[in-house]
Amino acid sequence: MNLNLMIKDLSCEQLGKIEFKCIECSYWFDCEKTGFLKELSKVQSIRELSSFLKGRLFEKSTRKDKRKEIISFKEHGGRIKAAFVSGKCVGIILAGNYYLFPRLRNFNVFPPDFDSVFLGCIYVISEYRGMNVAKRLLVEIEKDLIKEKVKSIESIGKRLNDDIDEEEYENSPLIPFKFLIKNGFYLKKNDPLFPLLRLDLKSIVIDFAESKTLLGKIALRKEVKSPIIIRNR
Repeated sequence: MNLNLMIKDLSCEQLGKIEFKCIECSYWFDCEKTGFLKELSKVQSIRELSSFLKGRLFEKSTRKDKRKEIISFKEHGGRIKAAFVSGKCVGIILAGNYYLFPRLRNFNVFPPDFDSVFLGCIYVISEYRGMNVAKRLLVEIEKDLIKEKVKSIESIGKRLNDDIDEEEYENSPLIPFKFLIKNGFYLKKNDPLFPLLRLDLKSIVIDFAESKTLLGKIALRKEVKSPIIIRNR
């Protein structure tokens, strides 16, 4: 099926109006409260201190209203793109600095790389799954980050095994491990259920450059095999 898919960045105003499951999801924003001084004692550099304080400021800005959380996420630099088909929102992707995802602290693989952008979730409504909507959303985020010279993306994948039933697995906003691997991510920190994966954006740029060079070589070979003949009039 050839979808007439349009990918757009969602503004705070649109987030306040659009009807979609992810907009009211608080999965990444709900986490166990930890003592300020306890968390501060783990900070090892000025850079980490800056991220820590920004994270605390973000958590303080969120409210009980679920839409306020996603709007605050956007206001603090979070990236939200949506896929539309004939004006209908069919998928959303969330990414941003790791401190915009407070629940990350609850995972065994915490912390991720502070220099990476963290990919929180990609959600596509059931009737549009298997149509490359998720991949298109991911590619659009990658394009933006490459332009901004971001070096890498990290994400926590979910694995289906005997400890997680299928319904719980499907309802979790975490991205399937197999999808991430299929789209160029590699395993960075292993975990039986929720491993941390990484995508080096530099490798995508190199692959793209090499593919362009290869296409150029193929075109040149065709040109040599089929030279243009200029006839004198």
